[in-house]
Amino acid sequence: MANSWFDFKQFRVEQENAAFKVGTDACLLGAWLKPKNAQHILDIGTGSGVIALMLAQKSTALIEAIELDQLSSDQAEDNFVKSPWTERLRVSHIDLNDFVSKTNTKYDLIVCNPPFFVGSTKNKESRVSAARHEEHLSLESLLIHSYSLTNETGQLALVMPYERLIQIEKECKKGKWFIERKLSVRPKKDRAFNRVIVLLSKDENTKIDCEELTLYTDNHTYTQEATQRLKPYYLNL
Repeated sequence: MANSWFDFKQFRVEQENAAFKVGTDACLLGAWLKPKNAQHILDIGTGSGVIALMLAQKSTALIEAIELDQLSSDQAEDNFVKSPWTERLRVSHIDLNDFVSKTNTKYDLIVCNPPFFVGSTKNKESRVSAARHEEHLSLESLLIHSYSLTNETGQLALVMPYERLIQIEKECKKGKWFIERKLSVRPKKDRAFNRVIVLLSKDENTKIDCEELTLYTDNHTYTQEATQRLKPYYLNL
């Protein structure tokens, strides 16, 4: 059973009521991103708020988060209020479709750890199922809405199962989003890639910066590269 909290170096994430607990995927996305001069960031499906908090630690941006699940939204709000960056963080309990119709803000960066699974066995817990499966948010819809929510130089960052990279590339070929950075992640050096993190931009002339990361050594500890990425956040690194 997961802990009801997760302590980072500069903040704590309470997660007892969040449908989706703090995981390596979200933490890698938060650690990998370089917000640069982003002033307005949107976190879609924030869950406990962990990615938004990680970005608040490394930027000066105003960060909005939206979450469909009420209990998760309440949990994120509590985590934001108790963080050192409470004045720059806010969360709304709202569906992405409704949010798009109500906001006038154009974001510099959108981040999302989206539902992964299509057509696989669903979790008996309906809240967890909604967090893991594309019941309410398809990848295609996410890309379309994110495009309309970002400014001319806006970017979109996602973490997905590696096999869905083909679908991301297919969607990008429609001519709106272009892959700017890509991090392929494997659990160990002798294993296949199982996760991919992509940063999409609207610049058709962008050149893809491809990186690879192996998470664990044969001794089940973080590799040196993984340690360097996560060290600014994890207490035990």
